[in-house]
Amino acid sequence: MAKLTKMPSDAAAELTVRERLILFCAASGTDWVHAGIPAEAVTHMVVKGLVERDAVGTLSLTARGRVVLRTMLPDLWS
Repeated sequence: MAKLTKMPSDAAAELTVRERLILFCAASGTDWVHAGIPAEAVTHMVVKGLVERDAVGTLSLTARGRVVLRTMLPDLWS
């Protein structure tokens, strides 16, 4: 299981570009397959506890994923 005790700012800083893209896809409802993201990368984000996948593969942010995304984009929630 992924270590969930990291501060959201630390978790955000450690994300790769691909992982950040997954968060944006999940938040916007963009098809991650169409964006060219491999399933292994999505599975890695599920293990990290930032996104979850439904039965048909649609991604949604977890509560922790929303906090990390807000940390990455502070000006949108000021």
